[in-house]
Amino acid sequence: MTDRADNNIPGAPGPLSRIIQAIGVQPVRRLSNLFVPARPLPSNSSAGSCASVRDKHPAAPPSVLFVDHTGELGGAELCLLDLARTYSGRHKVLLFQDGPLRERLADAGVNVEVIEAGRHLLSVRRASGLRNLWKAIPTIAGLARRIAREARDFDIVYANSQKAFICSVLAAGLARRPLVWHLHDILTGSGFSQTLKSAAVHLANRGASLVIVNSVATADAFAAAGGRTDHTAIVYNGIDPRPYLHAQPSPRPRLPDGSAPPLVGIFGRLAAWKGQHVLIDALAELDGVHALIVGDSLFGEVAYADELKQRIEAHGLQDRVHFLGFRQDVAPLMKSVDVVVHASTAPEPFGRVIAEAMMAGRPVVAAANGGALELIQEGVTGFLVKADNPAALAEKLRGVLADPVGAAEIAGQGNKAAVRAFTLSAVTKEIEALLARVGRPHPTGAPHRGTKRVGFNPDEINP
Repeated sequence: MTDRADNNIPGAPGPLSRIIQAIGVQPVRRLSNLFVPARPLPSNSSAGSCASVRDKHPAAPPSVLFVDHTGELGGAELCLLDLARTYSGRHKVLLFQDGPLRERLADAGVNVEVIEAGRHLLSVRRASGLRNLWKAIPTIAGLARRIAREARDFDIVYANSQKAFICSVLAAGLARRPLVWHLHDILTGSGFSQTLKSAAVHLANRGASLVIVNSVATADAFAAAGGRTDHTAIVYNGIDPRPYLHAQPSPRPRLPDGSAPPLVGIFGRLAAWKGQHVLIDALAELDGVHALIVGDSLFGEVAYADELKQRIEAHGLQDRVHFLGFRQDVAPLMKSVDVVVHASTAPEPFGRVIAEAMMAGRPVVAAANGGALELIQEGVTGFLVKADNPAALAEKLRGVLADPVGAAEIAGQGNKAAVRAFTLSAVTKEIEALLARVGRPHPTGAPHRGTKRVGFNPDEINP
């Protein structure tokens, strides 16, 4: 049954009102009353290059409170790490869980604090339904109040994950601060429950002043799920090119005679949708080719790692597949392989590994879905292959490995494209320019009178 508070929000899940009531905002006549009012930019300035935006806002960027739910180092968290350590305005990071991300942020000199979320919120998964979300309401309420207290010292609240967003949208309303959601997921994917998709989209439409998405694929999925497009900005992930441009290759596996066999590598966390099993099956069709599997299980996916090892044994590939686990020296490892493989079976929102491999100057063979279709032009800056198809992957790898000169030429073009599109310093400036349109710096405690919505489409990466 839908609450009366949600009557003005067609299809909005009733628990959203209960969450707000639990925080202590009474009475809740309309969900939108909680949020900072937003006004659109003039039509002649709502889109365009970030360079023009920066020209109009030369002042220091607004202060930002970044929020993420996990302490692990997934792709979204690496993006946050890069942004937080290069953002030129005053900022702080709040995490709901301790872990390597907190350590890396602290090592980079970023002001970071962990506020424990408790098991109910952290147990909510992408496929969770209404019952799990309902159990997490008290935790969400407590976190929202805690975030709101911090947010009053900053100009903008910046949520970097979906769980962080659910809490932060309410906190931003309490603190009267504009909210930015950096969306790193394709919401129309089968892995998301309808409950979580509906909650996220309804809250974003009414509570976010800006939704930053990491690809056109992510933007299209957000729109398809009902998200508003008039305050969506496409900003590809930024990557520091220096470690990849200057790294020396790691030592390669050697055969008994001292020679180095053909070597491919797949990088990223071990998860079924990341497709490590697709590469293993493809390797069974490639004589003499070795593979590095770099990454570890995160977010409760240990069973998949065991499944991979069983598959390797079934194919008799124990001597040709090398598990390296989680590694910090990704750039040297990428430099050491002949080809970097991206094998995701579901559409990749961005494809950070693809961009990193291009930065490293390595040929990339990527699954033709999601953001990979934006990052790679087949046969020009890299190679595309049908997703979740070991035979097609084996055939493509066989051709690339047989033509090292041609592969090197394409890798060179890919490197130029990546440096042009994904260099971290330029991407951080783009985000700073967008945030300058959302909220200007102000004395601590001064109220915001409103926020701005923007629309932005980047130039095509590949001509």
